[in-house]
Amino acid sequence: MKIEIAEPGRMTQSGSSLLKLIQNNNMPILDLLVRESIQNSLDAKNESDAFVSVDFLTGMFDKASLNAELDRITNSLNQRYDNDKYKYIAIRDLNTVGLTGKLHYDDVIDNQYGNLLKLIYEISKPQEAEGAGGSWGLGKTVYFRVGIGLVIYYSRIINENGQYESRLAASLVENEMEKDALIPALDGKSKRGIAWWGEEIGNNKTRPITDESYIKYILDIFGIKPYEQDKTGTTIIIPYIDEDVLLNHNQIEYKDGEDNVIHPYWRSNIEEYLKIAIQRWYAPRLNNINYSYGKFLKAKINETGISLDVMEPAFQIVQALYNRAIGKKVGEDILDHTGVETKAEDIILRKVLNTTKAGTVAYTKVSRNILKTGFPDNKPEPYMYYNCEIREKDKNKPVVFFTRKPGMIVSYQDVGNWVDGISSSNRDEFIMAIFVLNSDNTLTVDEPNYRLEEYIRKSERADHTSWSDFSMGSFNPRIVSKVQGQVISKISKEFSIEGEETTSKFNSGLGKMFGDLLLPPENFGKKPSSGLGPSPKLGSNLKKHKNVLFGYDSADIEYYAGGMIVKLIIKSKKKIESTGVVVAINSESGTINHSEWENKMGLTMPFEIIKADIKIKRLDEYDINSEITVDKDNVSASDEKISCTLNKSDKEKGYGVHIEMEKEHSVEIEITVKLKFNRRDVKPLFMIEKDGDK
Repeated sequence: MKIEIAEPGRMTQSGSSLLKLIQNNNMPILDLLVRESIQNSLDAKNESDAFVSVDFLTGMFDKASLNAELDRITNSLNQRYDNDKYKYIAIRDLNTVGLTGKLHYDDVIDNQYGNLLKLIYEISKPQEAEGAGGSWGLGKTVYFRVGIGLVIYYSRIINENGQYESRLAASLVENEMEKDALIPALDGKSKRGIAWWGEEIGNNKTRPITDESYIKYILDIFGIKPYEQDKTGTTIIIPYIDEDVLLNHNQIEYKDGEDNVIHPYWRSNIEEYLKIAIQRWYAPRLNNINYSYGKFLKAKINETGISLDVMEPAFQIVQALYNRAIGKKVGEDILDHTGVETKAEDIILRKVLNTTKAGTVAYTKVSRNILKTGFPDNKPEPYMYYNCEIREKDKNKPVVFFTRKPGMIVSYQDVGNWVDGISSSNRDEFIMAIFVLNSDNTLTVDEPNYRLEEYIRKSERADHTSWSDFSMGSFNPRIVSKVQGQVISKISKEFSIEGEETTSKFNSGLGKMFGDLLLPPENFGKKPSSGLGPSPKLGSNLKKHKNVLFGYDSADIEYYAGGMIVKLIIKSKKKIESTGVVVAINSESGTINHSEWENKMGLTMPFEIIKADIKIKRLDEYDINSEITVDKDNVSASDEKISCTLNKSDKEKGYGVHIEMEKEHSVEIEITVKLKFNRRDVKPLFMIEKDGDK
């Protein structure tokens, strides 16, 4: 195959910049590969078959045979890789139309590029069909990050003349600034780090190869069979993969009760991992004849299928909930067990949609025996299957997942706007829910027939891991936030916990009071100012909280250019050994603590405690007026009887003040907190310290 080297030019991407696109720092790269490759195949479905088949293949290939076919990088590849054989991964689909369209740009008319040019030679050119997986066209860059940046594309199509035609090309995307970059410079010009291989049709100009015998020769290097008879589809081959790197990329660390690291079984080899990842993201569509929007999905790993009966219980639940949400449950499924609570309810939005139904949420509470986490199966926790952190040891946080027309799970959420406000369940039960978008509904906007599917599709990031609201001109329908609020409300009403600990209820109410009163005005000045109007009596701002009274003195609130200073009061009703305060984020759907904000949402705290003056006014029956100060540079201080600590998050942002005594005392404490604002659009929320906040 002859090389075509991408030339430098205006408004062009380089290899290094392409490799940085949608660098998802939370999702493992094998999950990104599964999500993108299967979605590409589903988008390319044909019209005649009932399902799309996607087969993931792994194996070894002979280095010398492949390298010899790659013009001008053969020697560089041979020098870089010492062994004779290396591993590859391939994604092969069937019942799809393949990489259709023109073979070269010279033949394109009216911007009709076709699948072939978009996938192999373009970036940022998305699928245009309604209900397609993406609206960014950047997901394909994941192929370059799985191996060394080398990707081989093989496809068989029915061409414009009604004849079967095979096509094969290769591309390489690499960091052009690396010393051992493979692609040579073109005629002394700057390197771009991008090249293609195919049939030469001019000076530094190629197109995909159509010679059937040569294509078979290349496929034989990998032991992959060509499409035959009336079969069409696409096979993407990624050579030189590093299995250990792929299996350990961006993985969440899990630990048992004795703090030993747990490695889920699917992290032992790439084949097992792919089997789980396919179920994780495509459980609603995998082997599901009830799928509502066309073709369902069949998937295999090295010719071994993933049938419904071998799907993991955690993912059988996902599909069972999906079928209930779309009203297509047929026969018995995993949720048809005595004692399992399951319900499906429509989410109704008025004024923004032409018909009121935005979608349906189906939710359930299942026990451990349904998930088979105990003896004799001993399957991992569902959070591990869903790629979520295990956040609590004594309770189980709810998990909400959501999807639109393509049937791919966008995300599994156990923290944030989809779940905050839903009570955790006990250790032996799990609350799970799915929201399925009513894709065919339309918005009440000036543009006629603007579908809800397209609104949500355009709200997704390039890696399709979240939904968010956006404005359409001057109109923001806030569909996503309204859906999230109703989902939380419906699940909470069904699975509310009677006798919930007073602490959490009190903190929510008190925190919101603090959030509203303490948020600085939009245009406050640079000089400190006391006051939010007349000062109420101190007692009116003290609230009972378990063993203490907790409150603030509104007369002593001050604002400065970068934040605010507030005095908090703690009075114990009986003797205690420790106490303190924490600051969190007050969201519409509930409280978000520092850990959730930083680690799950990937954000920097919008405010931080940079200094705290702690005055111990009274200890038991004695007035002592002892003073201790902690700040961002001196996080600990103490006197003879009391020690104080400024607690910092993983990103070194002060989020709390902890006070510890050498023995139990009744106390009265004033804590003057200096709070720095990093953002002004989020409300701070002060709470009394709970267990686990230390």
